[in-house]
Amino acid sequence: MNEDLRQFIKDSLEKGQTRDAIRGVLVEAGWQEREVSTALASFADVDFPVAVPRPRPYLHAREAFLYLVSFISLYVFAFSLGAVFFGLIDHHFSSSIYRYEPGPSAAQTTALAAIIVAFPLYLFLMRRLTAAVAADPERRQSLIRRWLTYLTLVVGAAVILGDIIALLSRLLAGDPTAGFVLKVVAVLIITGPIFGYYLWDMRQAEDQVVESAARAAPALRGLVICAIVVVVATLGYSIYLVGTPGQQRAERLDERRADDLRNISQNVDIYFNLNEEMPQRLRDLSGPRFHVRSIEDPDTGLTYEYRVLEGAQ
Repeated sequence: MNEDLRQFIKDSLEKGQTRDAIRGVLVEAGWQEREVSTALASFADVDFPVAVPRPRPYLHAREAFLYLVSFISLYVFAFSLGAVFFGLIDHHFSSSIYRYEPGPSAAQTTALAAIIVAFPLYLFLMRRLTAAVAADPERRQSLIRRWLTYLTLVVGAAVILGDIIALLSRLLAGDPTAGFVLKVVAVLIITGPIFGYYLWDMRQAEDQVVESAARAAPALRGLVICAIVVVVATLGYSIYLVGTPGQQRAERLDERRADDLRNISQNVDIYFNLNEEMPQRLRDLSGPRFHVRSIEDPDTGLTYEYRVLEGAQ
């Protein structure tokens, strides 16, 4: 805040000038309406011989912690949701030549787990912080809140700008595949509401507006409900595609069994080449010339069944 402006308002209030008169003369003199409103708001509107300053926001360690964790959870959620969207788009639109889907990748399962943890945490923290701001509007001027909000706006603007540039680049090159266009749309769906909400919120804080925030509460609740519906639907469909944890465990066990059997088959061939006969049991595949990883089922611990068929000698 400009110190000359603040001192002028202070002197004018103490000389009995009304706020409307002070605002009018300052705007007429060339000051910005927003800057004048902010400076006027720094003094309490009370009947007292001298101008009474409002308490200035200062940084609480607890408040800083809550805001830092909330914004971190927002970033984790946004990037993880993007990873899940990209995975779903690749699943449905990638060429079958390049698609290999023995099961969900570690990146996919990590993204799903991150959404399950980060999204509810973000909603919980924002609910608490919003309630604190409603109880004490001065908290909207928190320095940590302003810095993190502007950082989020910068990141959001950069992502949206890069997204649009990438789309135009593909369009100009004549190669806008359906999967790529959907990924661009997915990025805008995730980033757009986040950027729009924090831009609106910061404007309300700078203009010291409380009434419009109250009027916008139903719209914000609708936005939150839509976000919850989208996230739950995305999680449900993704889990449906990748399978339940039990199904994933069964698939991994089957993959392990298949690898063990291939390994055993290779060592049986080595035994036959060395001895010109088949081994009578799997435990014969021991020694420095053999490299059997396991002859036991990874789940039950029982030895794989092995029989030499007639004519196999």
